[in-house]
Amino acid sequence: MCGIYFYIGDGSTREDYRIFEAKCICMIKRRGPDKQSFLDLDKVRVYSSVLWLQGEDVVEQPKSTEDHLLMWNGDVFKYDDTQLASGSSDTDFIFSKLSECRTDNEVINVFQSIQGPWACVFWDKKKNILWFGRDFFGRQSLLIHQSKIGLILSSVTPTDETFKFNEVRADGIYKLNLHHPTDKPVLFPWDCLPQDGYEPELTGFSLSCPVRLISNNPEKVNLNPTLDPELVLETLLLNPVIDIIVSELLHQLMEAVRIRIELQPGRCKDCIQFAEKCDHPCVGVLFSGGLDSAVLALLAATILKQENRSLDLLNVAFGGTESCFQVPDRSTGLQALQEMRENLPGFSFRLVEINIDKTELQRVRKETILDLLNPLNTVLDDSIGSAIWFAAQGSGKVEGKDYLSPCRVLLAGMGIDEQLGGYSRHRSRFLREGLPGLEDELRMELLRISERNLGRDNRIVSDHGVAARFPFLDENVVSYLSSLDTEIKCNLNLPRGIGEKLVLRLAAHKLGLVKTAREPKRAVQFGSRIAKLENKKEKGADLAVRD
Repeated sequence: MCGIYFYIGDGSTREDYRIFEAKCICMIKRRGPDKQSFLDLDKVRVYSSVLWLQGEDVVEQPKSTEDHLLMWNGDVFKYDDTQLASGSSDTDFIFSKLSECRTDNEVINVFQSIQGPWACVFWDKKKNILWFGRDFFGRQSLLIHQSKIGLILSSVTPTDETFKFNEVRADGIYKLNLHHPTDKPVLFPWDCLPQDGYEPELTGFSLSCPVRLISNNPEKVNLNPTLDPELVLETLLLNPVIDIIVSELLHQLMEAVRIRIELQPGRCKDCIQFAEKCDHPCVGVLFSGGLDSAVLALLAATILKQENRSLDLLNVAFGGTESCFQVPDRSTGLQALQEMRENLPGFSFRLVEINIDKTELQRVRKETILDLLNPLNTVLDDSIGSAIWFAAQGSGKVEGKDYLSPCRVLLAGMGIDEQLGGYSRHRSRFLREGLPGLEDELRMELLRISERNLGRDNRIVSDHGVAARFPFLDENVVSYLSSLDTEIKCNLNLPRGIGEKLVLRLAAHKLGLVKTAREPKRAVQFGSRIAKLENKKEKGADLAVRD
């Protein structure tokens, strides 16, 4: 993971620009604690920070030669469905691939061959052409500002009335002639996305969609609608067809978790600069104790046990007194922890209890979080972003003793509710329009998943010099889930806490997370009780007005 800052224009001597740039670079530096570099090339100013995760050594960015410059913020988990060679730097790999390109089609082919999250800025100096964009799911942040002073692309920016930014839409790859940096770039879109709203002359040929979309003719799974809700999960798993489906999902998820654990130096924050090995925890989970995070945690622990490593479970609660921190997510966290320990005896789970009062929330929000949210500013963004920021910081107590997590990789459960009907809007659509309406809603969710503010989550988590990784958005996992019959993914004839995300509940039950498998969906702002610290009359879409 890295921080990207790229500016081209004539305004670099302006005082307001210099002040803005200094603030921006300070924020970007926190994203990449392992290496920082600055280049001043005539009208182009470039700053990059590096969080080293792939390769034998840190690779300095920007990666630059006489002909090309690359700023790469991402992970190549696979390329053309093949994992990179052990010890390979994905930055070096992508730079080599892009530097060899002679045509637009060859550039496009590089980007559509990547499996993994990315945001990228690539400058072909000889042609003076800039390519930039984000992966299909929008898992990494990239913001854009264009005005009379030029073009700025940055991973994160402070809130500034003069320099207003938008998120680069994760709808393809953009190409811009830098002889005219304030012109509209040409978009090369993903071929599965609707092209409404784009000017035809500003659209190039398409990229192949990196995932299989929802199948129109999946193999049907017959579920008995009269099943006893108390026994439905164990009863369905007795069906050999369903058991095969669940086993394959667990296989796909295990592989997604494995690659996200293994592709890193294997050293914690404290040891990364000074030791060749370390036995401290390097991987944590943003952990509510709900269905999604518990499944990821148990799979991760199964892998880490083979390496004799522990796992940090980062569990956040908001309140005013010690008793107020017994929030729903703390209760489910303790319940899931007990189940995981029963199913993986001897493994070292470390539940980090992160307790935040209103005074600390208000201070950090004002000093840090509001800028990280930029350009987003709703009540929902504020609540979710604040909860994630404190969880990712990892500062809390373990069994009553102060503890600061040294993990550099955090697994997070984002992206599964959209695929498996986990939101209340899915049940509402189903009640109005039946199965066809639900299937249409899920199809739209997959196409617009990049709009679900994963860029925000990336900005928030990366502020601590750690990388958030999303196994449920692994391309192979998404393609597998898309191939399944809707009624095994989510059967909304069944009650809440069972019907939504049914196939994942079956997987959790098969893993031995029997109680956790039946936990209903609970949004982080309610489970952590951060929403209770604020104005109860606020709506999620309201502008966040904070002290």
